[in-house]
Amino acid sequence: MLLRAFFSLCLICISSFGLAAQPQTPEEARKQIETLHKDLTKLNGWLKEIKSERSDVENQLESKEQSIQLLHKKIEELRQSLKKGEKQLSDLSKQQRTLQLSIQQQNDQIAAQLRAVYRSGEQDGLKLLLSDSQSADSMRLVHYNRYFSQARQSVINGYINEVRELNLVEKSIRSHRAQQVQEQASLQKQRGLLKSEHAQRKQLLAKLNQDLKSGNQKQAQLSKNRKQLETLLERLEEALADIQIPDQDVSFASQKGKLVRPIARLKKVPNNGQINLGGITLKAKEGDNVRAIFHGRVVFADWMRGFGFLIILDHGDGYMSLYGYNQSLLKDVGEWVAANEIIATVGSSGGRLDPGLFFAIRHNSIPLSPLKWVGRG
Repeated sequence: MLLRAFFSLCLICISSFGLAAQPQTPEEARKQIETLHKDLTKLNGWLKEIKSERSDVENQLESKEQSIQLLHKKIEELRQSLKKGEKQLSDLSKQQRTLQLSIQQQNDQIAAQLRAVYRSGEQDGLKLLLSDSQSADSMRLVHYNRYFSQARQSVINGYINEVRELNLVEKSIRSHRAQQVQEQASLQKQRGLLKSEHAQRKQLLAKLNQDLKSGNQKQAQLSKNRKQLETLLERLEEALADIQIPDQDVSFASQKGKLVRPIARLKKVPNNGQINLGGITLKAKEGDNVRAIFHGRVVFADWMRGFGFLIILDHGDGYMSLYGYNQSLLKDVGEWVAANEIIATVGSSGGRLDPGLFFAIRHNSIPLSPLKWVGRG
């Protein structure tokens, strides 16, 4: 899956932006793609290899967190659908009130005209037509009588049309309300499933911590997680070395100290003497939006041991930004994102107990101090 996504991404980049700085012949492009395919095949094989090295509990944890991610996405879709439905119901209710008022006014107008006709006598026009009088007053009365008859008919036709429109609006309101009830029930069901999944995840975490009883074992696992991340980044850089980012008005390097914050509040979680994973952990609330710090392309978006749902952006010139522990990933490999675009939501995936965001910036695989690169407020 990852291989196909990467290969599609690279083909798009090659065809759209070219490789290196000079034009290529079809043969050179073909060889470039073949080399790229080999690199990505190796990367895909390596990812499968490290997955096979996981314990059963770790695989169960990934599966459980994948399920939780899907449930969060379904719940968010239902929430947005309900919100949209409420707006539509509000608009329909306003339309209903407007039509009801208009119909009442037309009803009063028709009633007033009928009373006027009754008082004046409906036969006045006919009497004038049958009389021998050819005076201007007589002809004017005939004309006025015909005009008012047409006006009454126009009012009646408008009344009938608005009654029909009101019936359609009220039918639509009933349909929307029924849909709202169904979606509310579905939302409650998904929340119940989510609660159950979280309870099972908690049991898996307890089992995982039991497997890593001593502090030395935990440190060794953290060291292994960091090494796997370093290898992933190196292989990504090798595979994508010749694929260019489109020209930008400003470079990543020129924005040091001015990049977009990944989350609103930049409060570091203490490391407590644990092995540095090559980045920092920021305190955040579950479900908070995670934003791209700069324009780039998604080159990795998957679950990884120790980092949970991890998304990596390539910003060109050897710069990458990493965002881990996410609850949900909102972008796929191959997508281009703009600075400040929402790419994920904060979570505690990867085996964490508390929500937070793993955040890192790399330049040619070298870790940088991320807080020195983002804006301070």
